[in-house]
Amino acid sequence: MLKKKIGIMLLVLITALALVLPVARATETDTDATTTENETISTDEATENQEATTSEDAATTDEEVATSTETNMHQGDVYLTGDDVTIDYVIDGNLFIFANNVTINAQIGGDAFIVANTVTIGEQGYIFSNLFTVASTVNVQGVIYDLYALSTDVTITGYVYRDIKISSNNLNIFGTVGRNAYAICNNINFVQDGTNDTEESTTISSQGMINGNLDYTSSNEITIPEGTVIGETHYTQSNSTNTKSIQSYLISLGTIIATAILVWLVCLWLAPKFVKKENLIDKKNILPEIGLGIITPIILILVSFILILLGITSSFGLLLLTLSFILIGLSTSIFIISLNNLVCNKLKIQKTIGNFGMLIVTAAVLWLIGLIPYVGSIVGIIAIIIGLGILVYHLIKREKTNKDEKAKETK
Repeated sequence: MLKKKIGIMLLVLITALALVLPVARATETDTDATTTENETISTDEATENQEATTSEDAATTDEEVATSTETNMHQGDVYLTGDDVTIDYVIDGNLFIFANNVTINAQIGGDAFIVANTVTIGEQGYIFSNLFTVASTVNVQGVIYDLYALSTDVTITGYVYRDIKISSNNLNIFGTVGRNAYAICNNINFVQDGTNDTEESTTISSQGMINGNLDYTSSNEITIPEGTVIGETHYTQSNSTNTKSIQSYLISLGTIIATAILVWLVCLWLAPKFVKKENLIDKKNILPEIGLGIITPIILILVSFILILLGITSSFGLLLLTLSFILIGLSTSIFIISLNNLVCNKLKIQKTIGNFGMLIVTAAVLWLIGLIPYVGSIVGIIAIIIGLGILVYHLIKREKTNKDEKAKETK
């Protein structure tokens, strides 16, 4: 009986152990699995948090880069004046500078118009379009598209993608010109020599290259090293008696720009409405203005001579004759101001500083046109006639307006 009970108890114990042990093992396994899952979840969350942080950092970096790019970039045209001007930010537009020393160490998306003493395009400088400059010294160390320069010394150690058109005393080509070179100069150098300060001195030569043709005008023919000009070389001998010096060119340009600026400032002070008019050159008024521009000097000069011949009124005749020449002298500046207003209106330039910068460019362009044989003389006469006509026409119109206003006040 006892054995039977012990046997039953052992059977119950074995059965209970058989039932309990799998549950205990399953619980331990579930616990381990839960721990593993929790660890996995924690790891995933940490990874996600790290990725999110990385993404936020990346987004922040992108924003900083975008902000930095926007800060270092100027959208639109830039007009600058001063003593020393340095461009170290990207300009997505045209650049206009009137200064003493100019240095460009950044990208210029459009054209650059520079009047200065020294112009330097640094190694980081990149002008995607043309460089128009009047300067004493021009140094091109970076990259430009086309070069138009009137200077005493021009040195190219960088790269010009297309053509150079230069009038200078010395032209140094130590870099590369992608296409053709047109030059009026006394000297052209293609090889730059330098000596190292060592016991065994070694000469280092840097040779320039023109991948197209070279057309130059000089008093004497210049020896061109072999291999420097890929295309053809054409030489034209200049007539020293008819050829102006670079200094006289610079004085001529400075005179026309300075006169236009002074007349513009005086008009801005005395008659601001006249300066700011957009339609000084108008289709409706052009014929009367041309007529007045032709008739006015003739009448003034004839009346002046008559008064001088009468004797009694000779002093008044001389005064009137002087006034006639002053008006003729100012007429070109009036034409430049009128043309400048038309250009600013087309380009939607409204700020005074922008108008001032474009006035310099307009005067320089008219001066350059004046250098063209035959065409320049015709354009100069037309500028005098239209400028004088505009001045006289608006003086008459202003006087008529004042009389009408006084008549209305009297009534």
